[in-house]
Amino acid sequence: MLRRFFGFPIVLIVALGCSHDDTASAHTRNLSSFPDDGVAPRPSVVVPSSLPYRVVPVGVGGTVTGTVDFEGTVPVVAAIHPTMDQNACGNTIVQKNVALAGTRVGSAVVWLTDIRSGKGFPLERRFDLTNNNCKLDPFVLVISTNSTVNVGNDDRVLQTNKFINVGTGKIVALAPFNDDGEVVPVDRFKEPAEIEVVSEQHPWSHAWIAVLDHPYFALTSASGTFSINGIPAGRYRVRAWHPGLGFADDSVTVVAGMQTSVAFRIRPTAANGPAVPTQPSPESVRAAASSTPAVPILPTASSTPPSSSTPIGPPPPR
Repeated sequence: MLRRFFGFPIVLIVALGCSHDDTASAHTRNLSSFPDDGVAPRPSVVVPSSLPYRVVPVGVGGTVTGTVDFEGTVPVVAAIHPTMDQNACGNTIVQKNVALAGTRVGSAVVWLTDIRSGKGFPLERRFDLTNNNCKLDPFVLVISTNSTVNVGNDDRVLQTNKFINVGTGKIVALAPFNDDGEVVPVDRFKEPAEIEVVSEQHPWSHAWIAVLDHPYFALTSASGTFSINGIPAGRYRVRAWHPGLGFADDSVTVVAGMQTSVAFRIRPTAANGPAVPTQPSPESVRAAASSTPAVPILPTASSTPPSSSTPIGPPPPR
């Protein structure tokens, strides 16, 4: 499908105020009832470092490969029955945001959390996020800072996507649409952050973006595997995260020219992390849809030994 790009003078992408709504639910919600200055901040799996990332010659780097598994009860796939925009959304939406091959987790983000120098960024720094059948696709993205996300609309229905910095609660960008086939470029990702993308009109529609200020990250394949290369020799902390399941931490020693493997196991442990999200109120759901909402499970505690008690946030200096 050909898409029409509209520049800044036509399509407004703005960053809004900095106050928070203390009464706002931190999870799936009807944003039409929220003020435009954001929501309450929540624990974030991505926290900016106090040290800037420096591009330096790496020479012969090492490689970290591995797998991500989930040990726990798989979230139930929710069936949503919209009461509006059925011509675009259909009568039933199946919200399947977690892809498992056995216990292996597809589309999990894996990154080095404490690396502060290394190889340069890739030349390609444009990514796609599409409203399609009243859902956001893909559900998970990982990008580097100063990248652009081209937000598209394949639905013949109004879509307004809000980009929320989870750690601060601030709305960092808006992507409004009024027709199918439009694309809005969003380029306001200037610092590391966990970003939640929501549809104002369709509260069940969510996507999550991990924004990192270095190039040492990967998204797991459908079989739950990943590979990160060109890493300077040294010892690093590594994190694996899927917004529908939780996260796990580990550490790895990288040797120049060698490959090191890490096996992550994500186990939901509410005692060491944020509580499991509650369902939105019946009033907020009825405002947009009559459904069983698909509630993303926000980061649960780290569960890969030996770092199961590691809190959310940057690791201590090495």
